[in-house]
Amino acid sequence: MDTFEKVEKLREKANVTFEEAKAALDEANGDLLDAMILLEKQGKAETRAESFSTKKEATDLIVVDQPESREEKKRGNAFTDKLKALWHKSCENYFVIEKDEEPIVNIPIWAFILILIFTWHVTLILMVIALFFGCKYSFQGPDKMKMANNVCEKASEAADKVKEEYNKL
Repeated sequence: MDTFEKVEKLREKANVTFEEAKAALDEANGDLLDAMILLEKQGKAETRAESFSTKKEATDLIVVDQPESREEKKRGNAFTDKLKALWHKSCENYFVIEKDEEPIVNIPIWAFILILIFTWHVTLILMVIALFFGCKYSFQGPDKMKMANNVCEKASEAADKVKEEYNKL
């Protein structure tokens, strides 16, 4: 690489004038990296997340770390962390079907979700029918799922009211 190319590269990367780039390169005995360091010490060069290589005579900028890739990694890690937390919660909490205060079925929530996904039409019909035979549904585990349990309780109450109305006829 001739002197003009080195000056042009240094001027472009350090955002300095040709004169400043040439003076720094002369002072650094033609070493591009030393010239860049000199310009940074003088406060003339813009600092970037880049480094220089003086392999052979050619010097090219090598990007060390791009801020975009760090942000993408953080977003990716946040997503996987949320998935892991969701998986953990679905393993430690259970969907329970009880009849006369005795548990009939006690399965992890992840298994219940899979059953609903693949056999939703049959499962929902059986769940409604089971309500009329005195079955009650709840979610149990370390996470007290009050909202979900309230919905299950209201469904049981509605089924009981329908049974009472039917028995009155």
